[in-house]
Amino acid sequence: MGTEHSHEVAQDAPGRVPGPLALLWLLLWRPVDLHYRLHGAGIRTPGGRIGQLWRQQGEGNRAAGLYVRRMLLLLLGVSPVLTFALGLGLHALGIPLAAGWGMTAVLCSAMGLFLALTTGLAAGMLMGMLASLAMLVGLHVVVAESFGPRMGGLAGAIMGGCLGLVGGMCAGSIGGLARGQGLSVNRVQVGAIVLSLVPMLVWGSGGAWHVGGAVAASSLVMYLGAAFRLFVYPVEVLLQTVAFAVERWTGRPTLRWSPVLHHNLGYLRYPFLRAHLALAARTRPKEVLDVANACLKSPGNSMLGWPWVLAALAQAEAATEARKRAEGER
Repeated sequence: MGTEHSHEVAQDAPGRVPGPLALLWLLLWRPVDLHYRLHGAGIRTPGGRIGQLWRQQGEGNRAAGLYVRRMLLLLLGVSPVLTFALGLGLHALGIPLAAGWGMTAVLCSAMGLFLALTTGLAAGMLMGMLASLAMLVGLHVVVAESFGPRMGGLAGAIMGGCLGLVGGMCAGSIGGLARGQGLSVNRVQVGAIVLSLVPMLVWGSGGAWHVGGAVAASSLVMYLGAAFRLFVYPVEVLLQTVAFAVERWTGRPTLRWSPVLHHNLGYLRYPFLRAHLALAARTRPKEVLDVANACLKSPGNSMLGWPWVLAALAQAEAATEARKRAEGER
């Protein structure tokens, strides 16, 4: 079925498990697609803990073991390398860092491993990696007073922004991978409120309400922006508009340019996408169905996809009935 909402699991297909860097990219931008791809590889719980996945490997599922190894490579190998590279880059730019940032990278990987064992492998990997990168700026650059006094409003805003960015990115990606669909708006809002209240209470209990307020406000804004991926929406709007205009005025097929094919967590509707689907429907129905299927995975565009999917199902049913009648007449 076009919606790919079937949870039937293949016996074992390790070849369908993406490589490490592809895993990271899909987890950040296409976690719903990754959910179904891993299901198709035979992994019953894509968002599961390491122990659950190892048990599946013990039952003969090679895909689960390969998935664990590649995620651990990202957490324990790629994450520290990226953090050290970012730290050296900041140092080369003359931005001071408080001592101990190398140890922070190691501790974040250890924290990620603990979460992978207790909460979920994908959650541990992504939180460990993003926290390691964010703490370079949100902790070590702030403590070095590169943004003014460490208890100042600007330093608090930077710290809160890093906190919200990590929380929002993880919430959207981990939720999409585990559930096979994007988080509801209500869930994202609740997460944003909780994340902003905690630092306000922590700093406020020490009497630094102005710092707590700055951290809370910036973390709230960044969490919502990251969870809803709002920071890429202007680029996506431009891309969708250009794609439609090119096909409309030149006839060149550009429906594959649509950002809905490359991003599962768009919570705002893409302009001209409905018109683009209608424009391509007569000549490329299969391509339109692929894009409509992608719309079903995008919270902001799901209503655009249903009419095309239902029409395709109706056509398939009519074709089946016609074939049965023809066989009956023979």
